[in-house]
Amino acid sequence: MQDPEIAVMMCTYNGAPYLLSQLESIENQSVNNVHIYISDDGSSDETCAIARSFIDCSHFEGTLLKGPKRGFVENFMHMVNNEEICAKYYAFSDQDDVWKSDKLERAINWLSEIPEDVPALYCSRTTLTDAEGKIIGASPNYKRPPAFANSILQNIASGNTMVFNHKARELLALAYGIPMAAHDWSLYQIVSGCGGKVFFDTIPTVFYRQHHNNVIGNSMGLGKRIQNFLQAHSGRAAIWNNMNFEVLGRVSRHLTPESAATLHDFKSIRNSSLSMRLKLMKSSGIYHQQAIGYFTTLTYVLLNKI
Repeated sequence: MQDPEIAVMMCTYNGAPYLLSQLESIENQSVNNVHIYISDDGSSDETCAIARSFIDCSHFEGTLLKGPKRGFVENFMHMVNNEEICAKYYAFSDQDDVWKSDKLERAINWLSEIPEDVPALYCSRTTLTDAEGKIIGASPNYKRPPAFANSILQNIASGNTMVFNHKARELLALAYGIPMAAHDWSLYQIVSGCGGKVFFDTIPTVFYRQHHNNVIGNSMGLGKRIQNFLQAHSGRAAIWNNMNFEVLGRVSRHLTPESAATLHDFKSIRNSSLSMRLKLMKSSGIYHQQAIGYFTTLTYVLLNKI
């Protein structure tokens, strides 16, 4: 059989309440030749039954897989490393969102303009909804361009919006087995750092459902920002950076000279003198999309919490 043009990689775990809505939104995409791979991480509810029924009745191909049962990041990476999953383009999917009907079409229209030997990543804003699907807002509309110098500090590429080409998938698979802060953050860093193209679509393509079972969820609220700030300064930022450094080490020979220099200067901030930390912060070229994020990074540097 011919490989599908798009392989949708969905991770599930006790997602029965919202799963069917998401599956139907994928089935109703404006493009064809899609194969959906659903990797279940040991659900105890009706998730697998819903997935099997959908696959049996859907007009496109589907496969239900057993996940590694080590959390959502490893579940996604388990599929990235699965050689039986092969397509021209790949999309990550959460179990509880709803895709707008032109999500994949918008992504493919951009990706098709990029040479196949160049890693390419499409992502977009999201429309935020409550548990019942009522619109409650939107994710930030980032103004500065995606770049490796930005990816070092933050992930603007939400995994539930990501669509990427085979070259990007190959590079991400090089980091399989390495603990990651987040699979989508690593993909943004790898593609941007290895001379790839990243496009941030300012038009939302996903209804991002916010509910009490979200593993990550939206982090723009004041309370969440304060919580993140305190946790980061208690050591979380350094732990995440350590993970990112290990992941980027797996693709170090593919990094552009500019990205390698940025990474070197950023890593060198640790344990340098205060004046040198500030110089390295400037020379690395790192930047955040928001002023509050830049301020937070500055406090990391001043307090040597990088």
